[in-house]
Amino acid sequence: MKRRLVCSFNDHHSDLLLLLRSCQSLNSLRQVHARLFLLGAEPNDSVRALLVNSYSSFRQPHSSLSVFRSSPGPPSVFLWNSIIRSLTGAGHHAHALQLYHDMLARGPRPDKFTFTFVLKACAGSKDPGNGTAVHDEIVRRGLHNDVFIATAIVDMYSKLGRIDIARQVFDSMPEPDVVAWNAMIGGLSSSHQVDSAAHEAALAVFRRMQNVGGVEPNSVTILNLFPAVCRLFDPLLCRSLHGFAARRGFLHLVSNGLMDAYSKCEKIEAARSIFDGMSGSRDDVSWATMISGYVYNGCFREALSLFDELRENNLKLNQVSVVSALSAAAEMGDLEKGADIHSYAVQRRMDLDVSAATMLVTMYARCGDIEKARALFDEIKEKDTIAWSAMISGFVQTGHPRKALSLFHEMQMGGFRPNRITIVGVLPACGDLLDLSSGKSIHCYALKSSSIGMDVSIGTALVSMYAQCGLFTSAHAIFDGLQHKEVVTWNALINGYAQIGDASNSLKMFHRLLSTGQRPDPGTMVGVLPACALLNALRLGASIHGLVVKNGFEPDVHVKNAAIDMYAKCADLPSAEVLFFKSKSCLDVISWNTMIAGYLHNGSANQAITTFHQMRAEEDLKPNLVTFVSVIPAAAHLASLRDGLSLHSMVIRNGFEYIVLVGNSLIDMYSKCGRIDYAGDFFKWMDQKDIVSWNALLVGYATHGLCESAIALFAEMKDYAIKADPVSLLGVLSACRHGGLVEEGRNIFESVGSEHDLQPSMEHHACMVDLLGRAGQLDEAWDLIQKMQMAPDAGVWGALLGACRMHSNVSMGEIALQNLVRLEPQNPAHFVVLSNIYGQVGRWADARNLRVVMNNRGMTKTPGCSWL
Repeated sequence: MKRRLVCSFNDHHSDLLLLLRSCQSLNSLRQVHARLFLLGAEPNDSVRALLVNSYSSFRQPHSSLSVFRSSPGPPSVFLWNSIIRSLTGAGHHAHALQLYHDMLARGPRPDKFTFTFVLKACAGSKDPGNGTAVHDEIVRRGLHNDVFIATAIVDMYSKLGRIDIARQVFDSMPEPDVVAWNAMIGGLSSSHQVDSAAHEAALAVFRRMQNVGGVEPNSVTILNLFPAVCRLFDPLLCRSLHGFAARRGFLHLVSNGLMDAYSKCEKIEAARSIFDGMSGSRDDVSWATMISGYVYNGCFREALSLFDELRENNLKLNQVSVVSALSAAAEMGDLEKGADIHSYAVQRRMDLDVSAATMLVTMYARCGDIEKARALFDEIKEKDTIAWSAMISGFVQTGHPRKALSLFHEMQMGGFRPNRITIVGVLPACGDLLDLSSGKSIHCYALKSSSIGMDVSIGTALVSMYAQCGLFTSAHAIFDGLQHKEVVTWNALINGYAQIGDASNSLKMFHRLLSTGQRPDPGTMVGVLPACALLNALRLGASIHGLVVKNGFEPDVHVKNAAIDMYAKCADLPSAEVLFFKSKSCLDVISWNTMIAGYLHNGSANQAITTFHQMRAEEDLKPNLVTFVSVIPAAAHLASLRDGLSLHSMVIRNGFEYIVLVGNSLIDMYSKCGRIDYAGDFFKWMDQKDIVSWNALLVGYATHGLCESAIALFAEMKDYAIKADPVSLLGVLSACRHGGLVEEGRNIFESVGSEHDLQPSMEHHACMVDLLGRAGQLDEAWDLIQKMQMAPDAGVWGALLGACRMHSNVSMGEIALQNLVRLEPQNPAHFVVLSNIYGQVGRWADARNLRVVMNNRGMTKTPGCSWL
């Protein structure tokens, strides 16, 4: 309101007080306040109380407090009540309670209005001790039988979670009015108790209320019952209350709440029917409720469509609508839509509070734009715990666990106390990093914090974290200690075992879950189907797939992807293809990646590349990093340089050439396509390399017989402080074997323990035996076998037998065959090799005897053939 408007009024107190009550902005309020001060009207307590309440309505508690403290004389009860009410309404509960204690010490005698405001402050403080003390003071003053105060006490204890005391106070009221009944019903209905006893009790109180004379349920009664309906997940009860409200004539007053209840009971069609029937009386809350209902039920496209309709009609937009629409965009991973909603909210000059800003952070993070999410997070001036938790979860979900942990520590350094949501969000970062130390530290924090403790959400997150870190003893200890286990808790162990390759225990936990009578959910199937794939248990996998279909989980794309992967890994490509092609329109990029990888796993590299091109033809699909990592090996498998070059160009166009994982696939592909020069050039071009990059080129050099290049690269690894692994060692030893570089191979093998901190594996020994044997160093090869700390396998003895054939060493060949017969008694190839050795030295009788032994054992040599 402009200054000239203020000045246009006559400067009489009554005019200014009327103007004060009609102020529509903080600026106009301050102008009127200044005018009152100049007129000397401010000292009046009624004026001060009006100013306190006015500043409170604009969320200016400090200004309200300043007006209160500027009183020249002792404030009246009315003024004390006004400031306590103002601070309570602004969420400054501790300050309101402090003023209450000041009032008791040096102010006027509190009245019943004082106590109702103070009781609200106690409820907001979440401290039962404050509530009990105020209740005792009310009893001491003999005010506890006042229905107005008793109702406030019931409401306070309900909000403090002491529903038992609230019930005692209510039952002791001689004649509770409708407000008291509503408070009791609301307290029971909104109870956060794990079991449903309080919610059932809310319905019982409602029935009892109808049998009491003189009290009639009203619209508030029904609205207070809806939380119980949702917690009980009882759509029939929802319909019954719907009918009750219609018969009593206040359906229009509860329609928004009824929509919400139907939505929470997963009756979204009924909610939409209510919405459509409100065509003439919809307000912004109605639209927001319907949009959020769609989101709650996973109908994200419908939610966004309704939001667009709201925009097109230029109707009033509130923050719930915006937050719900952003949530729908986040769930769909639709960055373009999310950014459009953000832009629209900015254009409408919506004053987005911290909850809306937090949803923006979540949306951008879920849609993959973590930089934008972080930028918006940094712009939030008054961050709360929820905002910090959202950003931490965003980092975890986008694959930045280190940043998540760093932000978690930054949050604590900033004086913010992590809550349950924070802990549940940050623990997966510890699991992803296998950071057991940080995980244990956060576990301790949760146990020590009285506001967190150990509930099912924290317990599930801890079980998952310990399982990811491989500490299943701790995971089981927490799991067994949880009194209440949800399906997601079981899933944490089922998935944890599957992820480390322990399929047997994964399936055991799955069967234990079924034995409890709990119904598995889609997340269970996403964990147990890969376990079947690990065991190559096609029959069991098909059986679990049947359970998927029976429970209606097959439309879930994550479950479908797991089933496709299971069938492909169990070599049942036809079943995988049936699942894939019958619902192609509903599949995501992961589905296509799974099918491409499945074809390659089964040796169908051509089909893998064909499927990749089919994927590119889909309008809404774009190949991602995993797509290229899956299809490039198909070109390598086919040794198809043409396909490889084409894929490389697409990698560049999609901006993935800098990703190490893709670079490693390209090095391997060029090597297997015969262009080791391209592989070497790309290796040199890569800014970032890991051990797999070095190994890919090293093995490529060895395969192409470039022994000197392989040895030089192995030495270069040492210069760059790259720690060699078993693959590196096998690669360089293979190169020495191909080049006959005995001395170099011997030196590298002997330096494995001292320089590379490795223990030679069976494959390394076999390679070394082959290297020595090819060079005629059979005695040294024999000594190496004798010194092995593990029992030689068929690969080692086979290498020795092959060397004996090369150098016609009968005695050592016979020893090698004896061991091979013990390890692989039905393999005729070993007998044939020794038979050939006998032939080389002219021992034809022994060769014939060996053939007889083969015949007696039922062995036949597969005859050679040529397709040329």
